[in-house]
Amino acid sequence: MRKKPSTLWMTWWTPALAWTNKKERQLAVFKSAQVPGTELKERLRRFRAGLAERNGQAALITAGPNVRYLSGFTGDDSALLVTPHHRFLLTDFRYIEEAQRSAPGWRVVLKPQGLMDKAGLLAKKLRLKKLFIESAGMRLIDLRILRKAALGVRLTPQDGLVGELRLIKSAWEIKQIEAALRIQEAGLRQLCRFLKPGITEAQAAAKLRYLMALQGAEDEAFPGMFQIGSHSSLPHGRPGGRALPGAALVLVDWGAKVSGYHSDLTRTFFLGTITPRLREIHGIVLEAQRRAIERVAPGVAQSEIDRAAREHIAQAGFGKAFGHSTGHGIGLEIHEGPYLSSRAKSLLRAGMVVTVEPGIYLPGVGGVRIEDDVLVTATGHRVLSRMEKGLRWNG
Repeated sequence: MRKKPSTLWMTWWTPALAWTNKKERQLAVFKSAQVPGTELKERLRRFRAGLAERNGQAALITAGPNVRYLSGFTGDDSALLVTPHHRFLLTDFRYIEEAQRSAPGWRVVLKPQGLMDKAGLLAKKLRLKKLFIESAGMRLIDLRILRKAALGVRLTPQDGLVGELRLIKSAWEIKQIEAALRIQEAGLRQLCRFLKPGITEAQAAAKLRYLMALQGAEDEAFPGMFQIGSHSSLPHGRPGGRALPGAALVLVDWGAKVSGYHSDLTRTFFLGTITPRLREIHGIVLEAQRRAIERVAPGVAQSEIDRAAREHIAQAGFGKAFGHSTGHGIGLEIHEGPYLSSRAKSLLRAGMVVTVEPGIYLPGVGGVRIEDDVLVTATGHRVLSRMEKGLRWNG
């Protein structure tokens, strides 16, 4: 009878990137960085230019990621009111000091009577005739309060004013995403040293989050997935009490956050013997991802990236087992534009950062997904992630 392994280790298909690599072992701790002043000035300049193009007199920004993008403010319960000559940050007493530190140059306005009340009164004080608002994420009750407080000011829905700017990442933003990637990759490599039969999905996911925090991550980018065996057939399965046996398929979808910016990877591992069927599926998904990444370039339809992956999986006979889109943008949110789906209508542009993550999911058998983060460059693309894709665990 074969002796059950007491510990697991990883054999890397790419020796140059093994955990024994000195440079990887000595990974520097990345700390949350304040957005450079020149970066914030350029964002505000571009925003005001967009406001002028739309003949806008002022805009009220209420979505948290958009507030952070324009001002650098890292707190909650806030809004921005921007005109061609004014920039107000509305918040409350809890965030005065944080606002002064993280959003220099913005006039901080307290809102003792409520955020929408204060915004409406300020709009009237500035004698605005028209105010652009982000209606998509605004609650109906907040809209009613704003309308009442800003009586006489025409509220005009104008979503996308900031979102369109966020589509294209600056060199500084790309650096933050890469920093998050290095942290999450190191975290998973370190996790492998702690894995052993009997550890549960929930324990492994919690340990991975802790290890990334030790490396300098603000937090995990989203609740990480660590799915064992047939549980991996759930595209968005949550870690539970399932324990790691002596041999298993494991799917890990995880990410880190640095300076507010997210990273997102998925890897499928094999512990012990790989069944022929799962080996075949892994190969199909890997080739589908390769074909999709190969198509990433400026001017290419976003739907074309999805088509490249989907057609290969369908031709292999697993079309119905791939039901989600091929990818999405990442940045201040884990899911943001652009979206690589069959319904996408736009073209890729240089500076966009997207995930490419095809998968095949077979209930009762297991699932395979492989995901990388890819930058659209002026001439094509650059894969930002470095984690190997052909990992096999041996005991």
